[in-house]
Amino acid sequence: MPTRIGQGREAEVLTWADGYVIKLFWPEYGQADALHEAHLAQQAWLLGAPVPRVVDVLRYEGRWGIVMEWVKGMPMSEFIRDNPSLLPKAAQMLADLHLRLHARPAGQMPSQRLHLARRIEASRLPRPLQQALLERLAQLPDGSALCHGDLHPENVLIGEEGAYAVDWPLAARGNPLADLARTALLLLHSELPLDWPGRQAFLSSRRVFFQAYMERYRADRQELQAWMPIVAAARLRDHIPEEEARLIRLIEQGLQATD
Repeated sequence: MPTRIGQGREAEVLTWADGYVIKLFWPEYGQADALHEAHLAQQAWLLGAPVPRVVDVLRYEGRWGIVMEWVKGMPMSEFIRDNPSLLPKAAQMLADLHLRLHARPAGQMPSQRLHLARRIEASRLPRPLQQALLERLAQLPDGSALCHGDLHPENVLIGEEGAYAVDWPLAARGNPLADLARTALLLLHSELPLDWPGRQAFLSSRRVFFQAYMERYRADRQELQAWMPIVAAARLRDHIPEEEARLIRLIEQGLQATD
């Protein structure tokens, strides 16, 4: 009998056959969602990224799921909760993982630029603000690196052999700084679920975590800031009401700062 070992906004993770787990999507997600993520995760694995290998996509009890190898470990969020003194180390591990991903060219992945543009166009932002964001996006440099699109402590597993990235539906080929900006947005400004492991420990030290992460990655902060209004606008499509006012402020401030 499958046993739940984790859950999130899109799915729960259950034990499966020996050595495997299934990411079982909630009923509102369909076959296309499962196939899309499975394809991107498998492409990342083929590129040599530290990601569990996908072995099947199937339907179980009326819901679609992705069967993959079981990386035995704990989410980085739980690692932070259980080891608060190791929070800087966790931040460095996140940066090291991001560097490993960005070192891989991802020619066959979807376009990050197109993905961001579509999310901006589909947002409820006023059309003039959308247009200003799309013009800014067109001015920013493209790239060909493997970008996860949603890398944060809940999407990182710490196993015996190191850190693995999971949950790949937003993976793309693009500019690493845009990928970093998405992570920066999540680390500094996201609304954390009340049941998120390590929530209180992380909220009280999220800026310390971010600082350690940035010191390890060594990205240009001015270039990173140029992407912030873009990724904030794309984040609006995740429909998290508690974040909307905060995101709109970041969009307006980001556009003003670079005018």
